[in-house]
Amino acid sequence: MHVARRRTPLVLTALGALTGSLLLQGAVQARTAPEPAAARAGTSWSVDLGAATADRSNTAVAGGRLTVRDLRAHPAAMPAGRSYAEYTAPSSALGRTVGALTVDTSATHPQGSTVETDIRGQDASGVWSQWTTAADGATVAFAAPVGTVQVRLVLTAPAGAPAPAVSAVRLSEAATPLTSRAAPLTSVTYRVFATREGLVGGTTANGHVIANRDHFVALPSRRLLDSNGSTTYQVRVCHGSRCETAPIWDVGPWNTTDDYWNPSGVRQSWGDLPQGTPEAQAAYQSGYNGGHDQFGRSVSNPAGIDLADGTFWDGLGMTDNDWVDVTFDVASAPATKYWVDTFANAPVYASATSTTQTGTLNAGTDYVYCKVWGRMIGTSTSYNHWWLRTDPDVGPAGQYVSAYYLSRWGNDEAKDNNGTVVPDC
Repeated sequence: MHVARRRTPLVLTALGALTGSLLLQGAVQARTAPEPAAARAGTSWSVDLGAATADRSNTAVAGGRLTVRDLRAHPAAMPAGRSYAEYTAPSSALGRTVGALTVDTSATHPQGSTVETDIRGQDASGVWSQWTTAADGATVAFAAPVGTVQVRLVLTAPAGAPAPAVSAVRLSEAATPLTSRAAPLTSVTYRVFATREGLVGGTTANGHVIANRDHFVALPSRRLLDSNGSTTYQVRVCHGSRCETAPIWDVGPWNTTDDYWNPSGVRQSWGDLPQGTPEAQAAYQSGYNGGHDQFGRSVSNPAGIDLADGTFWDGLGMTDNDWVDVTFDVASAPATKYWVDTFANAPVYASATSTTQTGTLNAGTDYVYCKVWGRMIGTSTSYNHWWLRTDPDVGPAGQYVSAYYLSRWGNDEAKDNNGTVVPDC
């Protein structure tokens, strides 16, 4: 997490992706003059299907078309028998705001295969919307005008069968009345049944290879599925007095279109169920959908979330599948960075109370987001109870390092290099 690796501001990264992801046609030359706050309807983009900086899992480009690389590969948590591939184009800053976009995807669909186009936008406050799956020619309206957009393609096919292929994706600005826009996700908490995912060595839906005692969760919908290594979308999971905030890196359990945290008017599937009730829970407890999931399997537990082993054992102290409290909030990832100096390579942990190391923060100038009070690190004369949330050099993002390793401050102090007290998480 050294400054040498991470000094580039995010806004420059987004702007740099403009020529490699969404190539504005006709409006690029006009950008030398100031643009109006509201974007002009009718302007269109083409998505780069072979961007070098794209986030991809099991995809290939053949003859200028995006397709499935290995027809035998599928995420470890998903049912066998179908290949799965995912391509997330780099995010692109538009230089203006748009309220809605029309999505046109050109693709071939051999029998039994699918191509789904997901889209999201980032508003002026830096908050990303949930991913929305858009049918070809459909218009996606955002809860607030967005200045940065991103596209994700998901391709599936029966194992060994001919793969689908995408030849083009075009986005067009659309004028949509405010009343047609879906409400943003707010901070809501639901009690759901949690199972341990395990599957060490397998691959998640976003391409992450599951490590021993890993820290992430799986939800039964792609709407909050994050890119590999990213912590844009997180949930806070509590079991008794133990809590952990973890990124969403996989899809499951049971279903893949069950965004049960959304209200019925927004929920992708099973809109007749109460908000906060997973389809698998309703199937298991009351025989909903004949007691089956979306794939026709008989539901044998009411799980609405899967927990990676490190989250399950180390973060929450669980020993068996159980009910947990899950807080959903798209904006849960901290945004402000506080720069600090550390005097030595420091171990990081999934929480301020965990004793299982998940990675390492190298000595030097690093950034942290916020602080929490936890177990003491140090000696009787030199110590610190504060833990700082950070993205380490080794290991998953969103971990905690003891403020004991700060170079500039004393016992139980947690300040950045300017003397600003790091805020509570």
